Amino acid sequence: MKTSNKLLLGIFLTIIILITTVQLMVYAKYKRGEYTAFKREQFVPMTSLPVPAARFVSLKGMGSCAIKPSTTLRLEIQKDNASFIKYHVVNDTLVITGNSNDPDGSRNNSLVNIYLPASVQLKGADCTFRIWGADDSTSAPSYNISIKNSYLFINFSGADNAAVYFNQLNLNSVSSAIDLNNHAVLNDLNLQFADSRLNDQRATIRKLTMGSDNTSTIDLSGKNVNALK
Repeated sequence: MKTSNKLLLGIFLTIIILITTVQLMVYAKYKRGEYTAFKREQFVPMTSLPVPAARFVSLKGMGSCAIKPSTTLRLEIQKDNASFIKYHVVNDTLVITGNSNDPDGSRNNSLVNIYLPASVQLKGADCTFRIWGADDSTSAPSYNISIKNSYLFINFSGADNAAVYFNQLNLNSVSSAIDLNNHAVLNDLNLQFADSRLNDQRATIRKLTMGSDNTSTIDLSGKNVNALK
């Protein structure tokens, strides 16, 4: 083999080795939980919309909705797409819908932040939700959420394996999927499932109660089986 060919082959192999090493390092870091999720909302301007006090919030067709703890009900919408989100009040329920003109009924993926007090119940259909906890266990929020044909997961945007705390989480799920998070610590998780799936993702659950039908799937790590009441 010519010297020039050997040199090119050596350079090529070195590049492959470097790329493989970096990928393995990133994957190992991901498996250890030492990563920071991309915070899309930090780069997207949001606008606050005035909403009245309500006992219930109902959402439909929202593809990127963050549920955050708060003492008062508030609503933020991606600024450039605010006109595509419609909301109105029916009795004591704040109704929010994604104004999608797509005939297949696809979800509106505009960012929406719901600041939800513990006293306000949330109901969602055809939505994707990520729920936020607290970095401090003494201020751990509680949520009461019912979902249908939706996906719900626990948000984690910290680093250094920091825990995110929840006090009480009541979930009523129909034909939906729920993923917890290995950084999540839940004092009390109550599940009512129909044709749904849960994966605890090695979260820490201190008390667990559930009711489910024969078509539901619930994946629990060993430590959480003992929390089942």
